[in-house]
Amino acid sequence: MSIVKMVELSSQSPDSWEDATRQAVERAAQTLRNIRSVWVKEFEAVVENEQVTQFRVILKIAFQLDEGASIRSTRSMGSEEILGLE
Repeated sequence: MSIVKMVELSSQSPDSWEDATRQAVERAAQTLRNIRSVWVKEFEAVVENEQVTQFRVILKIAFQLDEGASIRSTRSMGSEEILGLE
């Protein structure tokens, strides 16, 4: 059985929403394995002196958990349960 977890991130770029998305995935890939997809939830732009200066995105990155990891512990963090995997 494969399990996919999603994390929510935000990112910004002076160039485009696509670049902000690309940067978020590249940065997440430094610590997450098995990234499967990205879903951009929100778009925002910063305007200064009537010019767009930053493109921002809020996105969810989905990654598949490694197979065969054993469950070590479960602890409550706010409103969600976090599974501790070895």
